Amino acid sequence: ELLYDSLCYKEANDLRSEVKVARKILNSIIGIEILKARGEWEEEKPLIPFLEFTKPPPATLKEPVSGLGRAVTGAFVILLTRAFDDDFDSLIEAEDAERLIPILDMLNHDNDPSITYRTNDEGTVEVKARRDIGAGEEIFNRYREEEEMNMPYHRFFSRFGFVPGITREDVM
Repeated sequence: ELLYDSLCYKEANDLRSEVKVARKILNSIIGIEILKARGEWEEEKPLIPFLEFTKPPPATLKEPVSGLGRAVTGAFVILLTRAFDDDFDSLIEAEDAERLIPILDMLNHDNDPSITYRTNDEGTVEVKARRDIGAGEEIFNRYREEEEMNMPYHRFFSRFGFVPGITREDVM
C-alpha cells in the first residue's frame, strides 16, 4: 500500500508475474515426476498388456503440485537476492549470468567495499582485501554498483530490501 504506484511497486508486481509463470511452467514440466517420486501418481497401463501402443495418452495435471509453488518462489528469492555477477560469464560463454557464491552473500553492501572477488580460470572464487582490514572490522561487499543503470534505487530496494545511501533518519 505504501509503495503503490511507485517504480518499486511495479518492479515487485513484475517479479511476482514472472514467478507465477515459472510456477505454472515447472508444474507442467516436472509436476508428474514429483508426484511419482512421492508415490502419489500411477502410470496408466496399456489396455492390452503386451501391446504398448494401447497405453492411454499421458494424463495432465489439473491442480498445482503441493509445495512446488513455494519451492519455486523460494528459488527465485534466493537467486534475486543472493546471486552475483562476475568475470566467470566469459569463461562459461554466457552473457549476464549470475550465480550463487556462498559466503559473499552474507556480507553487507557498501559502494566502497573492503574486498574484491573474481573467478579464476578453474572456476574458483578468489576473494582479496582492497585495503588493510583491522581485527573486528566488518567486511563489506558491493552487491551492485549504485550508479549502475540497470540497478536503479527501486530495483535495489525490491532485490535487496534497502536503498543504498538512504538511512532511516532520511525518510523520517
